[in-house]
Amino acid sequence: MIRISEQALPANGTVHIWSLSLDDPALDLPELLSDDEITRFAGLSHHKARSRFLRTRSALRLILESYVRCPANELTFIPGENGKPELATGPPKLRFNLSHSGHCFLLSVAAESDIGIDIEQIQANRDYAALARRFFTEEESSLIDSSDNDSLFYRMWVLKEAAVKARGMKLLAGLDRFECLLSEKGDLKIRDKLGCANDSDWSVRQWQADEKFVAAVMVKCPEAQFIDKSLR
Repeated sequence: MIRISEQALPANGTVHIWSLSLDDPALDLPELLSDDEITRFAGLSHHKARSRFLRTRSALRLILESYVRCPANELTFIPGENGKPELATGPPKLRFNLSHSGHCFLLSVAAESDIGIDIEQIQANRDYAALARRFFTEEESSLIDSSDNDSLFYRMWVLKEAAVKARGMKLLAGLDRFECLLSEKGDLKIRDKLGCANDSDWSVRQWQADEKFVAAVMVKCPEAQFIDKSLR
């Protein structure tokens, strides 16, 4: 079984970002799952969906085990505000957020600071303009219409979803609240249209995981430091 050395809770202003491949068969660890997770796993009919679910939950439990000093199979998750998962036991300061797409898995871990992360696989030949009109603001839709870069839609999506998840909001209710702005250099920034939060209180990291994946993480901490972690 994969073992992760004990991890200290990230210092204030620091975020740990764990990444791994869900193609790793070493993560086939059904003995780590709770009864509820086993029921959900058994209810999946597609082989790939079953495999990704099992490995995602196993990876989540193994990583969090290293922070809370509790056996992975004994960790209990409870829904927080708007259903965002939290640990029932463990350091009260621990904050985490998970995202996965295709074979890529990301988990962000912080202390005290609200955090959200998202990763998406870029899919070619989709009607991005129609999707933008449905989920994005008019200004964002105009940017998508005028761009021939398939990744721009996904870069906006992961940034907006990270912002929504960091605040513990429901996705569809929050997408329209946050707006992406594109600089002349092609950099994306995000703002809260309602002005309910000071944007300078938040730190953002955006990156391309490889040619087919884009990701973003957002944490309520100015000038946060992001540290990459892996199981291997």
